[in-house]
Amino acid sequence: MKYIPMLTEDEVRYVCSVIPTKDAIAYFRQNQKMFGKICPGFRVSAVSKLNVGDLLFRNRNIDSISSFIEGHINDWIFKIQKDIDKCIEDGNSKELAYIHTLPFCFFAGNVNLYFKLTGEEWVTESIELLSSAVVSIKEAMEKQKTLQEELDVKKSDINQLQKKIDSGKLDKKILKERSVEIKTLKHDNVNIARLEAEIKAKEKTISELRFHVQEIDESMQRLSIELSKAKNDRQSLEIQIRTELEERQVAIAAKKEIAKKPLRPENIDDFKDYLGYNLENIGVPTDVEYCLILKEHLSSILFQGLPIVVSRNTSVPLMKCIANALIGTPDVKTLAFRSGISEQTIDEFLSTDWRILCLDNFLGNFNETILFSMCDKHKDKIIFITIAYDRTLCFMPDEFLKYCHYLNVNHIEAFLSNTNLTEDPSTIEEAEAVFPNVAVNSRYSSLLREILGEFGIRKNLIERKCALIANEQDLCRFLAFDILPYCVDVLLIMPYNTSERLVKYAGNNGKCPQKNLFMRWFA
Repeated sequence: MKYIPMLTEDEVRYVCSVIPTKDAIAYFRQNQKMFGKICPGFRVSAVSKLNVGDLLFRNRNIDSISSFIEGHINDWIFKIQKDIDKCIEDGNSKELAYIHTLPFCFFAGNVNLYFKLTGEEWVTESIELLSSAVVSIKEAMEKQKTLQEELDVKKSDINQLQKKIDSGKLDKKILKERSVEIKTLKHDNVNIARLEAEIKAKEKTISELRFHVQEIDESMQRLSIELSKAKNDRQSLEIQIRTELEERQVAIAAKKEIAKKPLRPENIDDFKDYLGYNLENIGVPTDVEYCLILKEHLSSILFQGLPIVVSRNTSVPLMKCIANALIGTPDVKTLAFRSGISEQTIDEFLSTDWRILCLDNFLGNFNETILFSMCDKHKDKIIFITIAYDRTLCFMPDEFLKYCHYLNVNHIEAFLSNTNLTEDPSTIEEAEAVFPNVAVNSRYSSLLREILGEFGIRKNLIERKCALIANEQDLCRFLAFDILPYCVDVLLIMPYNTSERLVKYAGNNGKCPQKNLFMRWFA
């Protein structure tokens, strides 16, 4: 295993500095040719005068030098591991084995480096404690060794002096000098005693550190067990949460699939009756010619799953009457357009549990293609899209009429006032809507096709409108609340001045049952 590439420059420099000089000299003697290249002009015998560690560091990239360094690292690690294994066999813990071994090895000055080279995973705090213990032991041992050497020298001097005194060879001057030295030695003995006390204190600290390391080891083992249990619990919880989310997503997907289908009152006649009561409550006369076709028109377009575009001026009383008759409350949830509004916000609004919703002032301010596409995902809702000005629709492609119903009740005064609705609320049971077959080339659809052609409406839009006309009542309600007001308020077309076929059908001499209403409103 190559160690040098794992190390920083400072770490390599440390390793080089602790390699014994005698080992380097012996190596250079065996490789004198290589030595001559890195130290031209020097003999191997002069290596002791050089900084061997610096010499090895500067030439560490030479293969023979790097092999020499790698070999020492390998030997050190092997011997350390051997000593540690022996300590453990003698009954010591792994931490105590390190404390007994590392202070006396070449890594004593950099314990972190040993763990880096061996790849052993230790908690940083534990390594720091171990390093502190190793340094303390090493310092204490070195100091004790130095003092012991000094003490041995002094004792030798005292013994020699004592021999000279016993033989009578010392004169008074020398005796006086030696007396001073003896006092000094006694003082040194006191210092040695103090240092021995300090060493004992250090040993006590080391013992406490060993105990602390043991506690940390036990704590780590306990935490490891708890962590393993927590991981197992987390995995179980993740599996449970994932299963619940999958089940919920399946349920939501199923609910959304069902929600794509429009709903319709199980008894449409009951809805028409309750709607009539609410319209009458806000001031819509029941005896006027448009009352019946208004109820019929609303009862048809509300439950086709298409959004309804209506003027803001008349929308509030109208929506309240519909909501109060259908869902038992006049309140309608409304989302007003604001700058920067996101598709997610709109979709979340449309996904609420409210049956009747209102998107206020979006047309002309928001991408209508995206808006109608989002509405198409919520066909189970009755969605009103209100506009501030009918003329706004003139600046949009008339293709948008394929994806909504245009409703105009601007000529009915009751919708232009703020009359308070006091009618008792009612709730109508609903079920999935079933639509009748599309009308194909009926007499009245053909009549409408001619009128729309004279208004300049596109062919594909004409066919869509004609497909909704099965009888004369259908034709009259679409003319009254959709086609004719769209011509007047949006396209600024005077219908009776534009379509001869309309004049023939709904003019003074026409047979249309609503001709008086149409002429009063649109002529």
